[in-house]
Amino acid sequence: PDNLKTQEEIKALKELGQHLEQQLRLASIELGDFTDEELGLLDKCADIYANLHIHDLSLNYLRDFYFARKRDQIEHRLVKVQQQNELQRVRDAIEEAAKEVAILERFKANAEKRLMPESVFLQRLNQHLTTQQGLMDRQKAWQIPKEFNLEAIIDKVESLEKR
Repeated sequence: PDNLKTQEEIKALKELGQHLEQQLRLASIELGDFTDEELGLLDKCADIYANLHIHDLSLNYLRDFYFARKRDQIEHRLVKVQQQNELQRVRDAIEEAAKEVAILERFKANAEKRLMPESVFLQRLNQHLTTQQGLMDRQKAWQIPKEFNLEAIIDKVESLEKR
C-alpha cells in the first residue's frame, strides 16, 4: 500500500513537473533562465509539494497567499512608520520637557541666591517696624503752628526763584 501510494505521488509529481515546464515554455521561460537562487527556491517549492503531498495546488491559492503576505508586509511597514512617528513625538516632548526643567532650575537657583535667611528677614522687619514707629511718634509730636501760612511760604519761594 505504501509503495503504491509513493508510486502515485511520484507519477503525480512528474505530471506536475511536465505541466509546469509546459507552462514555462508557453511563457517563453526556460529553466536555464533562472538564477541559482531562483532555482533553489523552485527546489524548495518542489520539496514542499512532495512533503505535504500537494499535487493540485492552484495558482490562485499562491496568488492569495502572496497578496496576504504582501498585505501583512505593508501593514507591518505602516505600523512601524506610525510607531517611529510616535517615538519621535515622545522624544520631542522629552526634549521640550528637559528645556523647561532647565529653565525652572535656573529660576530656582537665581531665586535661592536672592533668598535671605529667616533670621535676617525678621531682623530687618523689626528694624523697619522700629523706624516706622519712631517716625509715627515724631509726626504726632510735631505741631503745625496756627499762624503757619502755606501760601505765603510758596509766594516767598517763587519770588526767590525769580531772582
